[in-house]
Amino acid sequence: MRAKFWQTPLMQGVYLIVISLFFCKHALAQETFSDTPSTNKLAMGDLQEITVTATRTTRALKDVPESVSVVDSEQLQTRQAADIADVLRYVPNVDLGGGPRNIGLNPNIRGLGDARVLFLLDGARQDFRRGHNARIFIDPSLLKRVDIVRGPSSVVWGSGALGGVLSFTTRDATDLLRANERFGVKVRSGFQSMNEQYTPGLSMFGLLGDEFDYLLDFSYRHAADDIRHGDGSKLQHSGFSSYAGLAKLNWTPGFHQFTFSAQTFDQAGKVPSNAQSPSTTNTLVDRDTEQRNYTLRYRYQNPDNQWLNPELLLYHNTTHSLEKRLFDQRRDETNFSTTGVNLRNTSQMDINTHITQRLTYGVDYFHNQGKGRRNGATRPEFPRGDADVVGVFLQDEITLWKRLSLIPGVRWDYFRSQADGQAISANQNDRVNFKIGGLFEVTDWLSITASYNEAFRAPTLGELFTTGTHFTCGPGCANLFVPNPNLKPETAFNKEAGVRIHRANLLNSGDQLAIRAAYFHNQVKDFIDMMVTVAPFPVPGNPDRGGTTTSGNVRNAILEGFEIEANYAAKYGYAGFSYGQTRGRNQTLGGPLSNVQPDKWIVLAGLNWPTYDLSMGWRSSIVSAQNRIPAGGTATPGYTLHDLTLAWMPQNGAFRGIRLDFGIDNLTDKDYRRHLTVLRDPGRNYKLMASYQF
Repeated sequence: MRAKFWQTPLMQGVYLIVISLFFCKHALAQETFSDTPSTNKLAMGDLQEITVTATRTTRALKDVPESVSVVDSEQLQTRQAADIADVLRYVPNVDLGGGPRNIGLNPNIRGLGDARVLFLLDGARQDFRRGHNARIFIDPSLLKRVDIVRGPSSVVWGSGALGGVLSFTTRDATDLLRANERFGVKVRSGFQSMNEQYTPGLSMFGLLGDEFDYLLDFSYRHAADDIRHGDGSKLQHSGFSSYAGLAKLNWTPGFHQFTFSAQTFDQAGKVPSNAQSPSTTNTLVDRDTEQRNYTLRYRYQNPDNQWLNPELLLYHNTTHSLEKRLFDQRRDETNFSTTGVNLRNTSQMDINTHITQRLTYGVDYFHNQGKGRRNGATRPEFPRGDADVVGVFLQDEITLWKRLSLIPGVRWDYFRSQADGQAISANQNDRVNFKIGGLFEVTDWLSITASYNEAFRAPTLGELFTTGTHFTCGPGCANLFVPNPNLKPETAFNKEAGVRIHRANLLNSGDQLAIRAAYFHNQVKDFIDMMVTVAPFPVPGNPDRGGTTTSGNVRNAILEGFEIEANYAAKYGYAGFSYGQTRGRNQTLGGPLSNVQPDKWIVLAGLNWPTYDLSMGWRSSIVSAQNRIPAGGTATPGYTLHDLTLAWMPQNGAFRGIRLDFGIDNLTDKDYRRHLTVLRDPGRNYKLMASYQF
């Protein structure tokens, strides 16, 4: 492992600790106390979640026409999530492809994955995309919540949200401070047996005066061994070491709020150049991956001013990947950055007691830049390129007689991409997208929903401009990339209808029941696909043997299905289930689509013992076989997994501040492989996490 990798994150950790001790000195000098409530709670499920991702305004999940799920901080801690696969594994119609190496994970929502899912981190776009790599790198210990929007969302978020949105929100100091606290420190350490992974971490947080709060977090993960499969074999070259850090500062003078955050992630390990495949001598690389995210947010919230509720977000993120191929020491560097600004305002207009409107309008702009080098020279497989996208949007949330909600919206986007040093024209286009959603409350506990959403995805820099060699096929034989600057954007047109049930005090005082079901029909046009042609003779784009690889708009597709979620929570227990089904058809060539995941059931139940501060949970994932595949595809057998969790979190007494989490994933040590992956997944995994807050 390179000295650079070890030095930079460790220095960042030292800086965090030094700064934290400085804050500690000043925080302990304060004489007043905060009334910030404790966020510690036993895992019994929160059925009153809100979301800002679906509409960019604060709304309860039950009042949003779109299909949205939330994974909160309690669920993240109880699951001891090690990566985004652990975060998303129980969400209906959401699956993870790419295999068990976290650096190759690829989320799939309703049959659409890769660049067709939009990633947000604290509201900032994460657009990095390179081959078979993951697109976002973050330690789940930094997260407060994850919002999952299933279905097209371009009217709200712009390019890329054909399949849906994954929005990650990091913690604030107020999420960790307990009642009457002004300063806190939390130390934690964990272990996972599947790869002997150790996970120590440290958080420092507090308040300065009445207007300033801060959070500084540093975490480390080290997988000392390779991932173990259910049959006892191991996935060679799957060990790694990673560092993650977060510095988050909030200043709230009056009705104004300024938030600055800096998030870092560094990971190193020896893996195949394609992390989604088995390792071979010729493909093994020593890879360092570094990702940085910086955001500056301003909000103005005055309850007496219904017309002015602005929010401004400035962000910049970078991803740097360095690979040294071990057998010949070839060095490949990849750099990608996104810089953006979001500005929106919300105006509340109460026409009368029966009709209210909330208008949200604004502008988004972002700039993507990517470049690659091989042994210090320009790398044609990842050419230097730039993309600019600007969008203007308007959304109106209308409430009629407190029973009917209508949410129409419209957005216009213009995008332009170009690459340096190539004698080809730039790609530019624009797109207008519409949406309308409706929710009617039949009774206080029963609602029906319907929505229509359009979305688009602008072609990526790689799809437009990649040149160079894709693969070799012997002496004098190489398959070459051919750029296609004339690609059209992909577009999606989604219709959805559903029903919601929310009941409180159903069987006992304080219990809650929530049921959500939805049917969707998503038509995707001008699907961009990579077309590989192998030829033993010269063809256009390759004067020698080997053929060509190019991206093209090759097909139209239909993706339809349904999902249902049901959860019941009471003081002493909880239970629930979910089911997701997606079917895909290739309208151009006929037959099923290749990227659709199999049907999946999730069944869960748990018990709470408030007297002893204990919570125990059980989950089963029942995944059907996937035989609906195109000709020549590979079917995947079905499988069933069982997971157990146990949490102990004393609220009072001598052990207050301690939290212990124990879990077992894949209890029966099932040997299985997820659909659309080459690699098998981990076998039985024992997990233990201990933390102490003081």
